[in-house]
Amino acid sequence: MKKRIAYLVMAGMLTFTGCAGIGTSEDAGEPTETAEVAEPEADEPETADAETGSDDEASADEIAEDNAADDDFMPSSFVEEASKKDKFKSYDEIISYLTKGQGYTKIKIKGYNGEVLAITDSVDAEKHGVEVAFYGEVNGIVKNIGNAFSCEKEYPIATGNDMVYACYTDCYESLFLNPDGDGLMIKDHITKDGDTYLGFLRETNSLDEADTKDFTGSEKEFKEYWKNYEAATPISFTVVE
Repeated sequence: MKKRIAYLVMAGMLTFTGCAGIGTSEDAGEPTETAEVAEPEADEPETADAETGSDDEASADEIAEDNAADDDFMPSSFVEEASKKDKFKSYDEIISYLTKGQGYTKIKIKGYNGEVLAITDSVDAEKHGVEVAFYGEVNGIVKNIGNAFSCEKEYPIATGNDMVYACYTDCYESLFLNPDGDGLMIKDHITKDGDTYLGFLRETNSLDEADTKDFTGSEKEFKEYWKNYEAATPISFTVVE
């Protein structure tokens, strides 16, 4: 696998305990935080305007100023590393930074109104990818709303029923959007630990701990969840020539 850039993974900069998905909490039974996209400093005029409830979409100049003001900029994807910015005017602008062999497509994810842009740095012979970054429009600006990873090329990132699946041997993870619709969050996460299976399950994208329950099943129940991945379709990317 190509060397992975230390991208900021959405979900509150979660610590990875494996390679799948957007990362999990150190205790797999605890709810993970949802994705948060970094905003300009609160003392800047642009942010102050946003906080007063302005619904105007950001202009190109505002986006440029926001990017220039990010002194602590760290890329969330290979496109942000190449462009040196993390805010864009459109999906087309992001696609314009892609180079030969990289891929893009648009998909629907539960919790987002419309289609998100999915991009990958490496596309296999079937036009699938195991490392995918997702972009959506948030308050008029196109930003990264999360990344999904799989450790094994045999299990590319897939979608089904508007869910994203990031799975590999002994690990099952499904993803959707958080309540605000601006960041990926984990729906279900189950992984094998020795002879047992650990994880948590969510029925909805609620942040309420009461709506999150521990996975207490065995290999049999794990395989039942794994059927969701088997029924899903690997994301197919348009490859840049």
